[in-house]
Amino acid sequence: MEIRLAEKHKLIEVLYVIRECSRQLLEKGIKYWNNSLADYNDISEDIANQFVYLLVIDRVTIGTVTIKPDKSNPKTLVISRLAIYPPYQKRGLAPQVLSFAEDLARKNGSTILKGTTPIEDKSLGQLLEENGFINQGSENEAPDEFISIKFEKRIV
Repeated sequence: MEIRLAEKHKLIEVLYVIRECSRQLLEKGIKYWNNSLADYNDISEDIANQFVYLLVIDRVTIGTVTIKPDKSNPKTLVISRLAIYPPYQKRGLAPQVLSFAEDLARKNGSTILKGTTPIEDKSLGQLLEENGFINQGSENEAPDEFISIKFEKRIV
């Protein structure tokens, strides 16, 4: 698998992967992503700012992740929208993406990686914990159906 920066013309591929993962989450009863116009605009802006990465196998986009600086702490990178197209899940790709994010953090002089998971998505929380992230508890400012758990990993 190769991880590379997304280019503007790949926006539809990013949205497609996220939509398919969103459908999968909804089937599990997890309401988290919705592919709204706001998502379209946010992702388009993140691509322009070089924060969106594609996971590619044999020139086919099979996943995406957004890794960008935290607005409140420039020494922190935030991982979001980690999505792997369902047929490619459970193949050990997500830990590779987390390792990539950690390497990127080191290159950028960041000392913390952080992200959130929906409170109901136990498997993603477990994946983060298995890869050295520490559960920081829930965020209370979100509506009940969007309560999420914060995770952090110190970069050394």
